[in-house]
Amino acid sequence: MEEALMRELLWRGTGVSEEISTVYFGGGTPSLFREEGLERMMHAIQSISNTKKEVTLEANPEDITSEKLDAWLKMGVTRLSIGVQTFDDSILSWMNRAHTGDTAETAIRMAAEAGFQHITGDLIYGLPDRPAPAWERDIDRMLDLPIDHLSAYILTIEPKTALGHQVKQGKQNTASDEAVVAAYQTLCSRTQTAGFEHYEVSNFARPGGHATHNRNYWKGVPFWGIGPGAHGFDGTNRYAHVSNNRRYVKAIQQATSLLDVPLEVDVLQTSDRFNERVMTGLRTMEGINPEQLHAVYGRDPRTADAQAWQSAVLKRELIQLPNGSFRIPEDNWLFADAIASELFWVND
Repeated sequence: MEEALMRELLWRGTGVSEEISTVYFGGGTPSLFREEGLERMMHAIQSISNTKKEVTLEANPEDITSEKLDAWLKMGVTRLSIGVQTFDDSILSWMNRAHTGDTAETAIRMAAEAGFQHITGDLIYGLPDRPAPAWERDIDRMLDLPIDHLSAYILTIEPKTALGHQVKQGKQNTASDEAVVAAYQTLCSRTQTAGFEHYEVSNFARPGGHATHNRNYWKGVPFWGIGPGAHGFDGTNRYAHVSNNRRYVKAIQQATSLLDVPLEVDVLQTSDRFNERVMTGLRTMEGINPEQLHAVYGRDPRTADAQAWQSAVLKRELIQLPNGSFRIPEDNWLFADAIASELFWVND
């Protein structure tokens, strides 16, 4: 696997003149990847571009050791994203997670003591049959730790999973919409009190703690996807690698260049890219700027569908900012996707 990843990385870096502003090791369990392999990849990236602003590595709490933390720092990792999910051991067991709440807390404290200044803690809410005080304890315990960034996501129930089958068969409850909204409101209130800025629907940060990689993604900045299951965006189209590890390695080994690597390519029309920009932009505190959208995509949402736009403004689903941009008020952010979809460019 390591050699295949290196080969693809070097292929993608051939002849590149643009700077690489962020690097993100994620999508699986990169904290299990041997340190020497990560270091090789960092050296290769360094040879392609020496202008990295942020290097993030996703890590499970149970994988974090003092030795790994030191190695990650030395190779240039600037942010750790630690998948806590919850501090409740019974829920962690239900999720089949290997760590405990105490393990997660210890991992975060170790990372801070090792010298990491940027640490993201991940939480999940919208869990079935979970009382509000339990969620409040998760938030408070996380905010008491030395993190500068919090990501909180609603539990997603995928159909082809054990949990999905249990829900379909009526063996597992799901959280009510009212419970999800209440949990989100609690999250917003407590993070604000703790000095965190709510800069995207699911992301909160202390001053200086915004995740650059996340912001680039929401702004539609092109990125490489390297490795099995990885997705990339070239500025026009999206692509994805096969998710099976063995098939990915075989494909890279048999290829003589990047052109030979089989990819699933999603050819995006201008309307698709416009819709994605509206969707991701309205999930952020910066919102969308109609004039900029018109300059890039040739469509101004204020006039393209004036009725939908005016309806959103009148219902205060959209508010105008001093710079001419429009955003969704925080109390409506949980419904951002539905609001954005009303402004989509729909081809006849």
